[in-house]
Amino acid sequence: MVPKWSDRSDERALTVGETAMARLIFQNAIAYEKVKIHRGSYFPFGLQSKGTAVAPNGHIHFLPQDYLADFSAGTVYDKRWLIHELTHVWQYQLGYPVRLRGAVRSGLAYDYVLARHKRLGDYNMEAQGDLLADYFALRHLEAPGIVRHRVGGKIPTLADYEHVLQDFMADPSDKKNLP
Repeated sequence: MVPKWSDRSDERALTVGETAMARLIFQNAIAYEKVKIHRGSYFPFGLQSKGTAVAPNGHIHFLPQDYLADFSAGTVYDKRWLIHELTHVWQYQLGYPVRLRGAVRSGLAYDYVLARHKRLGDYNMEAQGDLLADYFALRHLEAPGIVRHRVGGKIPTLADYEHVLQDFMADPSDKKNLP
């Protein structure tokens, strides 16, 4: 019998360390016990590009070469990447159509501009992932060198991030924070 595509991937729950990391950003806005990390492509026939992960359905799919048994024990880059992907889990669990929006990729730039008049909900789903991952790197990893977003070669300040994220930090489960 040929296995269904969904049977071709190993999966595991979030580790205690990964959950603790995620709670620093998402607090209780994610049902962590429902999240699975898969070692294997979400897409059949090798359609998931190298160096990518996807989280279209509340679970995260890493290619085998990118998978870690515990991302909280990985590098600062690994931790930042997990927070980016967990942003899509958060979006999905709050009802945002991650799979559909990911399939229609136009307008999904990862880049973002922090502005005093903007809040997290003003950014598209990929920009939200990078914005929260960059904030995590700056605030919790104290690793400014891995922040992807720069303005004129400079990293925005922690205060710039906290201003844009003030509504999210007050209540990460509020759907107004979604794209």
